[in-house]
Amino acid sequence: MGKPGAVQYAGLDAEIASVITGLILLFSACSAFIQFLVKRAKDRDITAFSELYSFYSEDMYRFALYMLNSKEDAEDAVQETVITAFKQLSNLRDDSLFKSWLFKILSNQCKSQLKKNKKNPDLLPEDDYIFLIEDESVSSEFTSIELVEALKSLTPPDGQIVLLSIIGGFKSDELSKIYNLSPSTIRSKQKRALEKLRKVLG
Repeated sequence: MGKPGAVQYAGLDAEIASVITGLILLFSACSAFIQFLVKRAKDRDITAFSELYSFYSEDMYRFALYMLNSKEDAEDAVQETVITAFKQLSNLRDDSLFKSWLFKILSNQCKSQLKKNKKNPDLLPEDDYIFLIEDESVSSEFTSIELVEALKSLTPPDGQIVLLSIIGGFKSDELSKIYNLSPSTIRSKQKRALEKLRKVLG
């Protein structure tokens, strides 16, 4: 018998099982804390909303930068998204879906700005593309420079989906809510995009 409350994993030694259990508990605690902050923010708690923003601000900027290819436009998109999210937070029915809801607002804001500009922005300098993917969660099988060129080859929404899944840690069910696609379609797009990345990377 294991310790009370411990999760048992067949075929895994006690040390590995302990690590997995710890990660599950950490993820659950983090999710619970996010939902707690969302609840407080719905009561117009500015401090709670600021903490929520601090959780996602960098990933939001990376995503907007990828979408808009402009530092200034990306900053504007994030700012508008934050304002909209705070105003409309009471419309969020399920607090656990805050992250997907927030990035859907950001995605729509980026699309709106692209239509407003009526042209594709100039390509970012290479250093800015490297910033997009400089993250510990990015697979070590590719270098930053290689990923820079590979990301440029992907078209929306495939590139956006890959960016959110690799950098933002989004799951297929979360991405499905952002893009109004089924999780299976999201997984198909992820697979196709990753296959293209590997071909580009050789």
